[in-house]
Order: sequence, then structure tokens, then C-alpha cells
Amino acid sequence: MGVIGEVYYDGKRIGKGSAGSRLLDGKGGRIPPDARYRIGSQTKQMTATIVLQLVKEGKLRLDDKLSEVLPQMAEQDLVERVSEITVRHLIKSTSGIPDHLPLDPFDFTTRYTPTQLLEISRKRQRPVEIGTFNYFNANYLLLGMIFEKVTGRGLAAEFDRRLFGPLKRTDGYLPTKPRQGIKGPARARLLGRGDRRGARRRSAQCRHPARSRRCDLHRA
Repeated sequence: MGVIGEVYYDGKRIGKGSAGSRLLDGKGGRIPPDARYRIGSQTKQMTATIVLQLVKEGKLRLDDKLSEVLPQMAEQDLVERVSEITVRHLIKSTSGIPDHLPLDPFDFTTRYTPTQLLEISRKRQRPVEIGTFNYFNANYLLLGMIFEKVTGRGLAAEFDRRLFGPLKRTDGYLPTKPRQGIKGPARARLLGRGDRRGARRRSAQCRHPARSRRCDLHRA
């Protein structure tokens, strides 16, 4: 467990390094400074950015109701008080929608579709009233669904087109397959021989045609 860092001055990288070990308790060897890694919930900022781009383009409004942009939420009773929740509430995490986490089982081989995750959320008690901040993943799960509904295009491709391409961030990508390994050579150095065999077994176990959305991002 550790950290990877880079130092930039005036837009130019002047140093990089890492500290800590690949596994807990100092095991697994040192983390390579060029290792690839997931950035987790930083993806939320990117999702909010491209949703706001749709607002600027006139394809979506911040005050649009969730029941209007995703009518299936009301039709399938997937979200409570769906006609009161707006796009703005989702971006600001003030919708009051219960989270789907923790999951049971929670592992990296079980796949859940967005609808399945919302069904789990629907069975849980609302933690706060609409308008009160409460950090939950369900908000951005729904924003991703809204984006794909409005544009008719996949979130991963639009991350590339709207963010990574213009910013020349060619090493970042949004994974779209279950248990998709981190791309690039540094992954091989992070995994020992036994770990690589286990990763291949887990990858083989979780192949399934059902579509799901990953909520994290890889730096590759």
C-alpha cells in the first residue's frame, strides 16, 4: 500500500516517484513509479463535466426532472419521488437517493447492471431529504444513464471524445468490460506469477454478455 506521485513545474514534469509496497504489510515489492491504477470516484467529476457540456449545448437542462429524462425510473419504480429530483440534484449529490453500496456479495467477479443496482437502492431507506447533501454513488450512476440516453452514445467513447482527446490525455480510459485488467506493461510488473494466474482465472469466470456500467476509471 502506498502512493505514486509526479511533480510538475510550469507545465513540465520535473520528477516522479513512488513510496510503499504493492500489498499490505510491506509485501509484494515496491510500487513502480509508472504503475497504472484506477482513479475511482474522480470519474464523477468527469461525468459532471460532460453532463454540463450537454447543458451548454442545449440538449439538457439542470432543472429537468429525472422522471422526464429517464421515464423508466417511474415506470419501473426504481427511484422514490422521481418527479421531484432534478439533474441539478444528481450533480450536487442532493437527491437523497439511497446508495446501492455495500453490495452482497461484493467482489470483482459479480456483475450488476444499472437497473439491478437501482433495484437494490430502492429497497433501502432514504437517508436525507431532497436538497440535502449526501455523497452516494447512485447519483452518478443515473447521470451516466442520462448522458447515454440523451446522446445515444456510450459513456466511454464520449469520455475519449469530449475529455481525453481535447486534453491530450491519451493514457486514460473508462473500462467497459467486467474485470477488465489495467492496460499497459506496468501491470505485469505489479503482478507476481501467482497473481497473474489468479487474475486470468478471475477474468475467465466473469465473462458474460450482459451489459453493465463500471463506475471507475483506469489510468493506463
